[in-house]
Amino acid sequence: MDKQRAISHFLYYLEHHPALAGLNPAKVLLGHTADYTALTGAIAEQASDSQAFRFSALRLDLEPTELLAHAIIDSDLYIFFYDSSTLPNPRPEGPEFVRALQGVMAENWKKSLLFKDYGDYFYDTFSVTPQRIAGLNSHLIQRMSHATTLSFKDDHGSWFETPLSSIKKWTDINGVGNFDLAPGEIATHSEAINGRVKFMGTFLSTIPFARKYGVLESPLELWIENSTISKIATEVPGLEHDFNKYLDANPSNRRIEELGIGTNEGVKALYARNAGFEERHCGLHLGLGGGAKGSHHLDLIFSSGVLALDDEPVFDGRFVF
Repeated sequence: MDKQRAISHFLYYLEHHPALAGLNPAKVLLGHTADYTALTGAIAEQASDSQAFRFSALRLDLEPTELLAHAIIDSDLYIFFYDSSTLPNPRPEGPEFVRALQGVMAENWKKSLLFKDYGDYFYDTFSVTPQRIAGLNSHLIQRMSHATTLSFKDDHGSWFETPLSSIKKWTDINGVGNFDLAPGEIATHSEAINGRVKFMGTFLSTIPFARKYGVLESPLELWIENSTISKIATEVPGLEHDFNKYLDANPSNRRIEELGIGTNEGVKALYARNAGFEERHCGLHLGLGGGAKGSHHLDLIFSSGVLALDDEPVFDGRFVF
């Protein structure tokens, strides 16, 4: 892994973050725990010749809350590197320093970047050139505009389809001008997804499905009717109970609120770290919930499968154009 190259891509995206538009130099706070000292040091060192940034670094787990809060307010952008879901005894609201800063972080969310549970996969996430990801996203969106049906199938017997006339505009997450810097996704919403899928993959949510169930090697079967989960089945112990509890907690939780396609070829596998970069894994993900008050968004990130436009594959483990 060429870490220096990955950091250079990261800095390119950082220059285009909406919070830093028109600022030169921009005051950027790098908040981190001990495990991310080397990474944040490398970022600051590699950017030392740049006129675009003025970095400062603080230990999130050592500095007083008042000092950290003041540093957040004073910065143009604050970037936190820490682990949460991968800790030995994780808490839903995160580590103690995050809980203590919750108020000021919420007030300043538009100038925040949280790299939570990335570990060394940070370098994988930024390993692909920005031009490659932007090109993939643009080409996929263009192909969608000339097709009538998007379909999915896999070796486990999954299938679904949706008419492309039913979808909203695709959101292009290529890292440039996005609030979330991790590049490599296009996403939309459809009210007309129908099929039956045997989900194999991992989860991304504030609810600890990924922590408890890891990367599924036995399927979670979903019956989908007009973008609503009508029924589920699985032989994974405990999962059917937990997933039905989630579905029943809020009507939005049964709804597929997001239809997403990951396009970051640097994310080579799924790791069940409950980390945002896994959503960029190439291929399909379906996002449930988050469309109503009290609903929690839950991404189902598929390990494999074939995506096709009018029955012509565009992804079968790699992009085929």
